[in-house]
Amino acid sequence: MSASKEAIKQLKVKTGTVTRCLKDLAYTDKEIKSQLERIEKVRQDPEKDEHDVRKQEEVLAEYTTAKPFEQGQLHGYFTALEEKVLEALEDDDLKATEEFSKGVEALNAAAPVLIECGKLEQEDWDATLAQLPAVATPPPPAPA
Repeated sequence: MSASKEAIKQLKVKTGTVTRCLKDLAYTDKEIKSQLERIEKVRQDPEKDEHDVRKQEEVLAEYTTAKPFEQGQLHGYFTALEEKVLEALEDDDLKATEEFSKGVEALNAAAPVLIECGKLEQEDWDATLAQLPAVATPPPPAPA
């Protein structure tokens, strides 16, 4: 049974959505940090008043409000990719593709983010990891 072009395409698309969403979340985190610094600068600036600070805090609120939505999107994309990767385990030709490896890499990158925000349980991720080939499984995290 050869890897179908449609299955490869689906893996590629779903991997891309997870990767893109991870980048969006990283950018949001960067913007939140930057906005916090900006608010502090506005507070320190004698030429700025409380209205200026409030405006900057409104911008920060927009970023912090968007983050849970982005995390929810990532969880949805993650689940769809996880399903495709687990389906691909049944097809040796598909498992041998670069798209499969990239899909597993994307899952490995997204899982800690989702666990940290509470959208994914560690036990669920461990169950998925147990099904993945040993080559694709990351080393266990170092004790905290």
